[in-house]
Amino acid sequence: MVFKNDAELQAYTDWAKSQLQNMAQHIRDSDLFQDEVMGHAVWTLPHKLFIGKAWSRADKNRAYWVISGVDIPSDHIDLEVAETVRDAARHFVMKWQLQSARLEQLGEKGNAPGEEDVDWRQVAEGLRGQAEGLYGLIEKEELWRPTEGPLVADA
Repeated sequence: MVFKNDAELQAYTDWAKSQLQNMAQHIRDSDLFQDEVMGHAVWTLPHKLFIGKAWSRADKNRAYWVISGVDIPSDHIDLEVAETVRDAARHFVMKWQLQSARLEQLGEKGNAPGEEDVDWRQVAEGLRGQAEGLYGLIEKEELWRPTEGPLVADA
C-alpha cells in the first residue's frame, strides 16, 4: 500500500493504532488473557478492516487472530485454525454464517417471557451481511498480494 503523502500515512497510522487498541480491548473483554496483551497488524484495508494477531506476553504459544473495523464485530479465533491471514478471514466468514443461522433459529422461537425484546432475525441478517461482505473481499485476489517498498510515494 502506498500513501500519496505524509498526511495520508499519518491518518492510516492513527487508524491502525486505534484498531490495535480495539483488538486489545476485545481480548480483555473476552477474558482470553489475564496478563498483558501483545499484538500486531497482519492485514488491513485502510480505514475499513483490520486483521491482526494477539498473544499473551507471558505465553506466546497462546495466540489469536483478531478482526475489527468499521461496521463489523470485533471477533477472535485461535491462531492455530488458520495458517494465513486470508484463511483466518475465511474462518471468520464461516463462524459468522453459523452464528447467523443460530440467531435466525432464536428469532423463530421468539423471546421468552421476561427476556429482553431482541429481534434475533435482524441481528442474524446483519451478521450474515457482514460475512458476505468479508467473503467478497476474500475473493478479490489483488487485495491479498504482499506489498513491498516505501509507504509514501515519491513526489
